[in-house]
Amino acid sequence: MTMQRISLGERLKRFAGLDSWALLEARAKQAQMLPVSEAAAVSRPPDVSEFYVEKEFDELGIEQLRAHTAIGEQAVTKPASTAAGLELARQSSYEVIDANWPLVTTARDRYIQLAAALGPFAKRKSGSRWGYFVGLVLLLLGDIAGLGGAGIAYGEVPALAVMQATSASMATVLAGMVGSEFKYLKQAHERRKDDDALSDELEPYRALLLGPLAGRKYVLVTSAIAALIALFVAVGIFALRATIEGQTSGFVFGALAAGIALGSWINSFRYADAVADKIDVARQDYRREVRAHTKLARSWPFVMAERALEKARLVRQHHALQGEAAYAQVMAAKYLALQQSPAVVGHGLAAGEIARKPRVARPKSLHGERK
Repeated sequence: MTMQRISLGERLKRFAGLDSWALLEARAKQAQMLPVSEAAAVSRPPDVSEFYVEKEFDELGIEQLRAHTAIGEQAVTKPASTAAGLELARQSSYEVIDANWPLVTTARDRYIQLAAALGPFAKRKSGSRWGYFVGLVLLLLGDIAGLGGAGIAYGEVPALAVMQATSASMATVLAGMVGSEFKYLKQAHERRKDDDALSDELEPYRALLLGPLAGRKYVLVTSAIAALIALFVAVGIFALRATIEGQTSGFVFGALAAGIALGSWINSFRYADAVADKIDVARQDYRREVRAHTKLARSWPFVMAERALEKARLVRQHHALQGEAAYAQVMAAKYLALQQSPAVVGHGLAAGEIARKPRVARPKSLHGERK
């Protein structure tokens, strides 16, 4: 589809009441004034500030500016009304976004501070904790399969057997997670010095780096509880399997339950790193705040309001530029008319004189645009 270009004559016919550009040109050529004296290459006479012919063309130029501005305002009715309807939501979104930004910067600064201060003490690489979760899930599934199969073979309702097996398996796997506490104590012991002195920058993290002495008793008590959990689950599976399938099967599945608890202990001990966990938590907090902030910035009312405002601005700018182009063409016709009477108006402005430009009040935007 070929776009039809609106000629100057058509625009003048629409806005200035003239039939064509040729008519405007002919009118400019006919607008001659009687000469009072012959002159050659003379400047504009200083005793006349503005001729009526100039005034007429200035008003036509102003009419072009205002006519295009009016068309622009009519064209932005829909986006401007949409923006007006969403203005309250837009301002509220700005306030919420501004209020949320300090949370993002605080989380970012905390992550940077922790990474800089504790990074040299971290043993586990960032993002390498996935192996721990994969191992944990596999151990849990294996224990559920053993316990659930035994319950179903014993005559339990399958749904109830699976639920009970899941809870018992979870207890077994959690019991093995006490291995991480031993890893924390081991790393704290490795970082201890004779005087346990820390720099001022690391002093707030003393308990994290060196470990509290009271924590050893807690780990011992927790380990005893974890051992009892693993023992009870293993004995229960042994008794259940032995009743149904014989003692050999009981020993096998009981040993598997105990092995799963020990495997969970090893899995936790292998991936445990208190310092790396602290840094990872700070990084996750920062990423969560960034996602929340991005979600606020992409909210539907906010995006629609910004789009409507931008569309209205571009349409206004387009018509304003068209108006300025039409105004410049009318001014060109004005100077063409003046060229027809050099004996009266001279051949141009005097050296150092600047041509006057008519002052035109530009329409203001319906809504303040916040950048």
